[in-house]
Amino acid sequence: MALARALAPEPSVLLLDEPLSNLDPALRERTRRELRTLVHRLGITAVVVTHEQEDAFDLGDRIALLHNGHLEQLGTADELYATPDTSFVAAFIGRASEVPATVLSEHEARVQELTWPVRWGGPGVAAPGAAAKLLARPEGLTITDPQPGRMTGTVVNRRFTGAIAYFSVETSEGLVLEVAGSPAAAREGDTVGVEPTGIGLHLYPVAG
Repeated sequence: MALARALAPEPSVLLLDEPLSNLDPALRERTRRELRTLVHRLGITAVVVTHEQEDAFDLGDRIALLHNGHLEQLGTADELYATPDTSFVAAFIGRASEVPATVLSEHEARVQELTWPVRWGGPGVAAPGAAAKLLARPEGLTITDPQPGRMTGTVVNRRFTGAIAYFSVETSEGLVLEVAGSPAAAREGDTVGVEPTGIGLHLYPVAG
């Protein structure tokens, strides 16, 4: 009803503050789709304020991510997820494990004596030898057999979500990595190897 009243004067800009916050999950998803269709059909600009990533990704053609009053990044959902400008964006959008690393180049980092392919996300040029933090998305890592030359650890948790599962793998150094894979890839208690897939690994300066 409130939305209908707001649209009655045929505004050129519509401001919605947490419009879906009180809806149950099923109704929220359906209303989100209908709202997006309606806004596009009417050809109006809508500014939606939300704390829910799913709402922002579903509704937004462009998303402004704010943190403590600071604009961290402005872009499409794809851009925020695939090329986060800051470590906050990388950690906030989706899941990500933070891993201590050393810069080798803008495309490689040293992680526990292993060389991993990365995307440099920090400002300026990467400084070889500098301490850095690697934000690794679950799909940026894969479960493998434990072999020399691979990071190894123990599966301490497995979360089944349907077609894929999320594994928490703890290394002997106490580092916990979130890894996405086939539900059959491992069970809790298994010793496994972890290797990078070549995507979803974002490197930032320690202070960035």
